Parts: sequence; C-alpha cells; structure tokens
Amino acid sequence: MFKELWCAGATRKYWWASTLLMLGYVPTIVFAMSKMASIQSPPLRALIALSPMPFVLGFVYVEYTRIRRTDELRQRVELEAGLVGLVVSILVLTALGLLDNAGVIELPLLLAAPLMCVFYFCAQIWAHRHYQ
Repeated sequence: MFKELWCAGATRKYWWASTLLMLGYVPTIVFAMSKMASIQSPPLRALIALSPMPFVLGFVYVEYTRIRRTDELRQRVELEAGLVGLVVSILVLTALGLLDNAGVIELPLLLAAPLMCVFYFCAQIWAHRHYQ
C-alpha cells in the first residue's frame, strides 16, 4: 500500500534528488536556527532565516515533477488530497492561531509546515481509499 500511496511516479532520480535536498536542508536549518540570536543586522538575519528556502523550493519542484509523471487518476488523487489537506490545515491552524492570540496556548509558527504535511499525508490516505 505504501508504494501505491506515496511513491507513485517516484523514480531513482526522485529519490536521489530528495535525499540530496534533505542532506542540504537539515544542516542549513540547524545552522540558521542556532545562529539567529547572535546576529544583530536585520538584513543578515533575514538572509540566514531564509537560507533553507532553496531546499524547500527544490522539494516542491521534485514533488511537482513526480506528480506530473503519473496518470490522470493519480493526479486527481493528489489534487483531492492537496485540497483536503489544505482545508483541514487552514481550519486547524486558524483555530490554533486564535487560541495562541488569546493566550490559551503558545504555538511557534514553525509547527505550521509539519502539521500541514501530516494533514496532507492523512488526506492522501483518505483519497487513495476513496478511489480503490
């Protein structure tokens, strides 16, 4: 099930690109987070804060090309999963943001992307089962 669910359209080139992007992303994000407090210049802080973005854009491109290599049904599953994941993410993150604004919880904004990935993965499982 995992192969049909997540790896449709994945080639050896996809796995190499994903691995290389991750090997670049992890040290870059660790470096950026560790150096952020010690830098005083706002433009340099912005540059260091955004340094992981090329890797994120790389992941987006790799996923886009993977999905484009699949058939129309798989593309439809991916589209539905993306839309359901986006709607659930917006609802949950808005609720959490409102609770954070009210002082009920304290939520770092960096949790938004991992939460969206979890919702997208769950939506993929739902969409995959819907079309079986």
